[in-house]
Amino acid sequence: MTTAYHPQTNGLTERFNKTLADMLSMYVRVEQKDSDEILPFVTFAYNTAKQDTTGFTPFYLIHGPDTETTLDIMFQIFPEETEGDYSARLVSRAEESRQLARLRILEAQERDRKRYDDSKHRIMYYKPGDLVRIFTPMRRPVREVA
Repeated sequence: MTTAYHPQTNGLTERFNKTLADMLSMYVRVEQKDSDEILPFVTFAYNTAKQDTTGFTPFYLIHGPDTETTLDIMFQIFPEETEGDYSARLVSRAEESRQLARLRILEAQERDRKRYDDSKHRIMYYKPGDLVRIFTPMRRPVREVA
């Protein structure tokens, strides 16, 4: 849960918003009046791109099989198995993929946590009488509202 009107506290959402803005900026015209026309294509591109952390596309993790493009449909190879076997295999693979994605996310979080801890949190031990530097940032004067 995040603080209302304070999106900086939700890092995952902020990261996605940056990615979406970067993707939109590649296709939207300079006048920026066609983003509503481009958004479905950018969303499709994001949802069908393999994510580094999970190793799967978001579409695959939600729906099971990957989405099919026009070329996939034109050159489709039909499996030689019954419909029931095919459906059962799809469901099984989707569940295995979700479990694998969950493990990969946990591993990535652990790697990130260790990297952050190693770089930011150094335990300092002080003895009475040690000299230390104290940083006191200068405060800006408050502007008066007219």
